[in-house]
Amino acid sequence: MLCASAGAAGSSSELVQDIAEAELSEVLVEPASDIEVPHWVDKSHEYATNRTQALAQWMDDFFGAQVRDAERADSFVRAIFIDDWDQRDGHDLKVRLRGQVDLPKISERVDLVFSGEESEQTLTEEERGQENDVGLRVNVRDGRRTRLDATISVRSGPAILPGVRFRYQQSITDNSWARFTQRLQYHTEDGYRSLTNFEANRILDDKSLIRWAGRVRYREDKEFWDYNTGITYRRWLDDHAKFPSAIEYFVAVSGRDQPENYETSYRLGFLYRKQFFRQFLFYEIEPSYNWRRDLYEEKREGVMGIVFRLEVMLDRELVGGR
Repeated sequence: MLCASAGAAGSSSELVQDIAEAELSEVLVEPASDIEVPHWVDKSHEYATNRTQALAQWMDDFFGAQVRDAERADSFVRAIFIDDWDQRDGHDLKVRLRGQVDLPKISERVDLVFSGEESEQTLTEEERGQENDVGLRVNVRDGRRTRLDATISVRSGPAILPGVRFRYQQSITDNSWARFTQRLQYHTEDGYRSLTNFEANRILDDKSLIRWAGRVRYREDKEFWDYNTGITYRRWLDDHAKFPSAIEYFVAVSGRDQPENYETSYRLGFLYRKQFFRQFLFYEIEPSYNWRRDLYEEKREGVMGIVFRLEVMLDRELVGGR
C-alpha cells in the first residue's frame, strides 16, 4: 500500500508537472496582441455594403444591363428582338445579339465576346441596339474594387477596335455605393473613342433602389462630345415566385457640345420587364415621351414612343426570384 501510495503520489506530481508545462506552452503560443481582430462595426458595415451591392447587381442582371454583362464569369447569349416605334419615324424592327463564350482551353481570363457598342448604363436603355461586333476580352486584373480588361473587336467595314476598360467601385455609406468606368478604343477607320461612365446607387429598401448616372463620350470622327445623365428608380415586383418582374421609371437629359452646347433630348418614361412562360424568356414594354432636337438648327418637338422587346436568354444560371 505504501508503495502504491508512493507511486500514486509520483504519478500525481508528474501529472501536475505535465499540466503546468501544457499551460506554459499555451501561454507561449498565444497570438501577438498587435494582430487586429475585425470590429463588429466593420463586419456590419461590410455586410450592409455587400447586401446593398447585391440588390443593385441583381437588378442589373435582371434588366440585362451591359455593365453587368461585361463582367460576368459564365457563358451566356442574349437574343433580343426589338420593335421601336415613335410618332415621327414609325416602326424600326431589329435583332441584336449580346453575350460571351468562355475559352477555358486558352485561358480562364479570356472570353469570346459579341455585343453592340458598349454604352454602359445609359439610364433610358435607348442605346441597347447598337451595331454588332465580335472580339476577345482578356481580364488583366479583377479585384474587389477594380477591374481591368483588354479588348479587341472586329466590326463590319471591316474595322478593328483594340481597347482597354477600367472599372472602380466604392462604398459611400451602408446603403449606397458608386461605380466609375472608363473605356478607351481605337477604331482603325474612325480614330480614337472614349467612353466615361459614373453612377451612384442608393438602396431605399430590400426591393427598390434609386440611381443617378452620367455618361460622356467622345469620337474622333465626329469631333464632338456628347453626354447623357439622369435618374432611374427601379423596383422589384414580388408578384410571382417563378416568373418575377421589375419596373423602372426614368428621366434623362442628353446633349452635345457642337456646333453649340445644347440638349438634344429630354426623355421620361418607364420600362416594365417580365420573365414569362420559361425562365429564359423575357419581354419588355417601354413607353416614353421624348422632347428632342436632333440638329441644332431644328426646332425642338415632342415625340411619343414605345419600344417592345422580346429576349431569349441562354444561360446556365438564369435570373429567377430573389
